[in-house]
Amino acid sequence: MTVHIWTLSMTIVILAVPIYCLWEGNKAQQDVISGKQTRLGAYVSTIVLLWIPTLYLLIGMSLGKVNSADLSLVWAGSLNNWLGATGLLLIMGYFAFSLFSVMKTKETHQNIRLQLDHVAWLMPRNLKELTLFTGGLSLSAGICEELLFRGFLWQLLTPILGLWPALLLSSILFGVAHYYQGWPHVLRTGVMGIALGLVLWLTESIWIAIALHALIDMYGGLLAYLVFRTTDDTPLLNAKA
Repeated sequence: MTVHIWTLSMTIVILAVPIYCLWEGNKAQQDVISGKQTRLGAYVSTIVLLWIPTLYLLIGMSLGKVNSADLSLVWAGSLNNWLGATGLLLIMGYFAFSLFSVMKTKETHQNIRLQLDHVAWLMPRNLKELTLFTGGLSLSAGICEELLFRGFLWQLLTPILGLWPALLLSSILFGVAHYYQGWPHVLRTGVMGIALGLVLWLTESIWIAIALHALIDMYGGLLAYLVFRTTDDTPLLNAKA
């Protein structure tokens, strides 16, 4: 990837995302919990935040500043591509089975609520929220975050730092961009970023990473909807404090 003014500006735009999230802290969480902002409003704000730098990246692509191969957007139809697609289908099947089991076994709901407590404030409670969370927020996160942090930033840093240090740094920044969920989730998200980078490296296509990322977020939203839809908005751990 040739380094020029547009590349530097694109890098600055991406770095602005985690910096902004650090600056804002948990303001979004406080606003939703206090009633100053609805969950739908939080979803829309996050979608806009994701698409602003992504649109700048797409404009760069249209101007020839970066090409689809640089972002691993080329589907070559290789064995690795198709193995990745097969694995994705298996994961989809597992998620579907898991959701069906949760729907039928309500005894597990309390434990799941505890596991999701750190993001309870953000999770959908009704069909309108679920639709925007899965079809808007989850899909946008899959597309935008993979293109920005794996497609562009990782590939940009690799010639400078090496493949794996570049993945580590881009994943740390990816984790920091989720600071609004708290430091423990920053770490979990950073690890998820490394895993998605490995998926991209193994399957040789960012399409698999995009689909997997979106699928994981959709699964989380659907799972939360099943266990939170009949409860109030109070996070369990906070309620005990």
